[in-house]
Amino acid sequence: MADTSWSEPDDNAVVARWSKEEIKPLPQTFAQRIEEIRKHFTLADKPGESWRYDRIYVLMDGLTAQKIAASGVGADELTYYRARLLQHRHEFARAAALLQKIDPGSVFFSSARLMMAQVYGEQNQQKAAREACVSIMLEQSDLAAVCSIGLQETAGSAGHGILTAQLERLSSDDSPQGRSLTAWALYHKAKSYLNEGKYEQVEALYQRWSDDALLSVADLVNRSEALLRNDKPAQVTSLLQRYGHEDYPDDALIVQLARAEQQSESADFYWREYAEERITQRIKRRDTSYSELISLYFSTVGKNAESRNLSWLSQVNNAQKYQYVAVQGDLL
Repeated sequence: MADTSWSEPDDNAVVARWSKEEIKPLPQTFAQRIEEIRKHFTLADKPGESWRYDRIYVLMDGLTAQKIAASGVGADELTYYRARLLQHRHEFARAAALLQKIDPGSVFFSSARLMMAQVYGEQNQQKAAREACVSIMLEQSDLAAVCSIGLQETAGSAGHGILTAQLERLSSDDSPQGRSLTAWALYHKAKSYLNEGKYEQVEALYQRWSDDALLSVADLVNRSEALLRNDKPAQVTSLLQRYGHEDYPDDALIVQLARAEQQSESADFYWREYAEERITQRIKRRDTSYSELISLYFSTVGKNAESRNLSWLSQVNNAQKYQYVAVQGDLL
């Protein structure tokens, strides 16, 4: 039997870190578990909060449709949350298959179709993605329009007009649905500006429509990428460094900080060394959900890629198109 006694690490090395939320006992009832899952999904896409996905995984263990039905919570809600977890893990085909089970009469139908369009898009199944958007036209035409725009590399003048109208209409809507649709519209408008090379407009967009405290990791990647392409590394460091020092930093933001440090020709290698350490761990684990980030790292600041065993990366990258964004916020 393995020794279960605790040994003090050498040199005060931190071998693991958990939040209080992660190690607290599981709720006693299934309804309480679902309530905690809802809370974690609301926050999980924010900087320093990705640990919540691990907690969600633990909370979902043992939950079945039959047990949920007996607790008074709808089976569609459980299906929707399972699909969100699969999406986060980049298991897009499995997520899409689950989402197909949510019927048009469900209050989760529109949210499921929005996520379905996204996961089909990740698999380059554009026809299926467009059909998912169209399927909610009768229920929520505005959401269907935004969904369709989100599938395109650039929004075009008409698309930008629709997205701006959505942001203006929802600017005072503090409901879960309003916050979620606002986040969706903001992200895709910024992504379109980024792809159009309109870097100043990305920053202006976030300055006008966002509260920094509410920005997701995906938004911060968009915003910092525009600044990097516009040769403003100091602003990237100012924007992201506090998130890099969090207890649970996001690798996507660490890589952006490393790129800014290199672009500024800084003699300090703090962020580049930190990025090297974290990406090395991802490679050792063959973490396929970080394949595109690993590729970005080696195409910008990483060194000695030829000495690494990275053959698995090309296989993964050819099989799926990676995006940083997940379906954000609460139920649409």
